[in-house]
Amino acid sequence: MMIMKKIRSKSALCIWVLVAAVAFPCPIGFAADSKSKARPNLLFIMTDQHFADAMSGVMGDEYIKTPNLDKLAANGVRFDRAYAPNPLCIPARNSIFTGNYPYQTGLQSNANDPLPGHMVLMGRHFKDAGYDTGYFGKWHINVKTSDKERHGFDQMGVLKNNGADHLIPEPAIEFLNQKRDKPFLLVTSFTGPHDICEMVRGQKIPGGSIGSFPDSIECPPAPVNIAPPVDETDSMALMRRSYEVTTMTPIVHFTPDKWRQMRWGYYRLIERSDQEIGKVLTALEESGLAENTLVIFTADHGDCTGAHQFAQKTVFYDEAARIPFIVSMPGTVSPGTTQKLVNAGIDVFPTFLDYAGLPIPEFFKGLSVKPVCENPNLPDWRDYIVVSNHMVQGAVPAGGSEIPFCRGRMIRTENFKYSVYDIGLHRESLIDMTNDPHEMFNLSRNAKFRNVLDEHRDILRRFADENGDQVALEILGL
Repeated sequence: MMIMKKIRSKSALCIWVLVAAVAFPCPIGFAADSKSKARPNLLFIMTDQHFADAMSGVMGDEYIKTPNLDKLAANGVRFDRAYAPNPLCIPARNSIFTGNYPYQTGLQSNANDPLPGHMVLMGRHFKDAGYDTGYFGKWHINVKTSDKERHGFDQMGVLKNNGADHLIPEPAIEFLNQKRDKPFLLVTSFTGPHDICEMVRGQKIPGGSIGSFPDSIECPPAPVNIAPPVDETDSMALMRRSYEVTTMTPIVHFTPDKWRQMRWGYYRLIERSDQEIGKVLTALEESGLAENTLVIFTADHGDCTGAHQFAQKTVFYDEAARIPFIVSMPGTVSPGTTQKLVNAGIDVFPTFLDYAGLPIPEFFKGLSVKPVCENPNLPDWRDYIVVSNHMVQGAVPAGGSEIPFCRGRMIRTENFKYSVYDIGLHRESLIDMTNDPHEMFNLSRNAKFRNVLDEHRDILRRFADENGDQVALEILGL
């Protein structure tokens, strides 16, 4: 059975489309028209495993230098409170490119489960809107690259086994410089600094060696929040034990000096990605297209690099879950930094649509950040974001009993972060992010914060009820 549904954009454009009554709608059938040349080009730049603050423009240049990302941020809006939808590759990437939460895609781990058949990717939407589409770099999306009907990217250069960042700029620049009478959507998906995973394991780095770890005295300092939080949930304590003994994160014997060396390598890999990103941005300038190109830079997730004695991702601590998010377009975006909350998984797609002057489907749950980019002090914005995880990357400690892998939900509001998990007796965390940005004190059992705790529980419950997140209700015990 088919019904007619009206879809409106925030610019009051509207079209009529046919949608299935019981399925996620197919891509909107925009036809290219005489106005298509006026539409902006779209350049989407991603890195992998990149913590939000790991740029010299944010943390200073004593230990890291990222001139290209710094320049992009200086000319755009940097969102200081942007989060991954799930701090893990496949859940985050499938969310970003479909505009759906991970609980909607059903992808909460790095398993190769197929993306639901009724979901198509960003490329297909913009191709149908009259855009040339190109994708170069890491894929990690649960749609076959051969299935152009679903992903919509006509020109592709997907790297096998994650590949190496230096292989991305050349084909991307060739795409930029092609003569065309249509706007383009270009995705450049860089692997760095994900290679820190292999480097810590002593494995060969896909992008090529950056040299051996120097003596710790020559490395950045250990993280200030290297200790677990006071009154940490037993859920996270169990996960730490499981992560310490797995070969994926061989950190059981890590000392502060080891964490310092890991941070040195992590920053060098970010610098290497910055150099390759700079080649693409320089080519954009030289092409004469920069004035009419919207650039969004983000990452799929971050990396703890020793924060709370964790390595890698999947956890809700900011180092893993908070990501860089920059929006830049000359003469259109008002440069600055904002504290407005962003969920990259559901906000990137509608932002691109909004800037392209295309309707944002009613079934999208995210928000375009265009109003914030035009006015960083915009008074009305969302009150919270929701992040999910399923921490399946640990292992069973030697001689220990099996540890179940933990599912969780996180609520980030203006001043607090609330997390809840489905295993353990002490399953809730409440952090005062204003006064405790390093997340050192869990206040969930502090009587002074009982009302705040109840408020955040209720936010998650209402979100789950209104949006059909049944797992969140299970985690809450409802």
